Amino acid sequence: MSATTLPVTRRTTLGLEVLAWGLGLGLLGDLLLRATPWGANFSVWICALMAAGVWLVRRYRLPASSDFPWLVISVVLCAIAFVRRDSATLQRIDVATLVGLLSLTAVAAQGGRVRMRGASAYIAATCLACAHAWFGAPRLVFVDIPWKEIQEAGRWRKLSAIAIGLVIAVPLLVVFGGLFVAADATFESLVDSVHLDVPTLASHVFLTGAIGCLAVGALRGASMGVAETSGVGERAVSPALRFTSTATALGALDLLFLVFVALQIRWLFGGMAVITATTGLTIAEYARRGFFELVTASALVLPVLLVADWATLRESPRERSAFRALAGLLVAMVGVLLVSALQRMLLYVGTFGLTEQRLYTTAFMVWLGGVFGWFAWTVLRGQRPRFAFGALVHGIAVLGVLHLANPDAVIARVNTSKETNIPLDASYLAGTLSADAVPVLLDALSHLPPAERFAVAQRLQQRWGTVDRPDWRSWNWSAARARNLVRSRIRELIAVPAPPSGPLAR
Repeated sequence: MSATTLPVTRRTTLGLEVLAWGLGLGLLGDLLLRATPWGANFSVWICALMAAGVWLVRRYRLPASSDFPWLVISVVLCAIAFVRRDSATLQRIDVATLVGLLSLTAVAAQGGRVRMRGASAYIAATCLACAHAWFGAPRLVFVDIPWKEIQEAGRWRKLSAIAIGLVIAVPLLVVFGGLFVAADATFESLVDSVHLDVPTLASHVFLTGAIGCLAVGALRGASMGVAETSGVGERAVSPALRFTSTATALGALDLLFLVFVALQIRWLFGGMAVITATTGLTIAEYARRGFFELVTASALVLPVLLVADWATLRESPRERSAFRALAGLLVAMVGVLLVSALQRMLLYVGTFGLTEQRLYTTAFMVWLGGVFGWFAWTVLRGQRPRFAFGALVHGIAVLGVLHLANPDAVIARVNTSKETNIPLDASYLAGTLSADAVPVLLDALSHLPPAERFAVAQRLQQRWGTVDRPDWRSWNWSAARARNLVRSRIRELIAVPAPPSGPLAR
């Protein structure tokens, strides 16, 4: 067979198509993602990335597992949810969730099963996907694609020759074009009419290249990677730690938690009188002190128990039962810690109102409580492979509830409720919270105190009443709704009187 008719291998063709898709996604990213803040543009680009991945899976018949379809749907729904809410905090959580889901989708595209994998496989898959995204493009270009093979293939020879010719022609065109500009005024005016903005062109080239490299790396990892790599943690050999050592450590932790929980139970059921008499702290000081430490301690227990379950050698039914008892007691103590932390949070919210940090921390506690319950139901009953997937599903469910509940609207509703005596921070509610809170603030405007009503009205006018419509790429449903609502009631907002000042205000 002659060199001009050598066929290009399937892997080479796949690599070239990944490169082409990456370039296309880079150009699309430069067109869409240049506009900020991100809105519909980000959702469209993520959907385009998933479309490219699905195309490669179907075209090259990659050994995608049965988890691939529902993971693709989850990514698309998460991307669409990004444009539904305007909360920056919620969008950051969406982006983090997308990274995890895209990582698992890459594993599923390679034939890996997601449902019965350990937590270490999820962590490894995310780390590998990030590594592929950052470093996959150079590897694809310089290692995976055999350019010599392409040059020897008949149908690619002309294309490669054209590409080489263009590379040679560019500097020649610059040199001779410069000479012709200097030689003839008419030609100079023709070149000037093009209005070539070199800095702008350079920024477009840079952004296209950066986004394209990330897309190429992600697609390469999904289509040309190896699913088994993400399971490296699962294949690690247990150190077979003797049960006595683990029981001693868990017993010491149980004792420490029991002492602490004994105090917490007294405060939980004794009311504020017991708290004040015992600690000498006010409600605010008690609620604020130690809250995040309790949440952190509760979260740290989970990896401790997972490592203990993996590393401990249990040779008899008695040892297995004892381990479950020690671990189960620690889980129960963590439950009390979470209840105590939640009680402190409710006290603090009842006194000072709800904020993003307080709401999302509460949501994290809800997720953590569910994960510990799932741990007890699976790991402690000898069904460890089911744990990680259940924790993931529970996390996605909590995120879905947050989207349905609309966090910023909940914050505004709690803080402006007629039934509470919470000090109203108008600058936070109308100046910091996103467009998601605007409908609630407009509905509550009539029963707000005069000073707060005026401050809220002024903030809403400044943020949503006078701002021009953004670039369509930054379109967000909630922000568009907020602008329409404020503009429809702009006269009412302008008519809100300023509060009296000076001695007459007393």
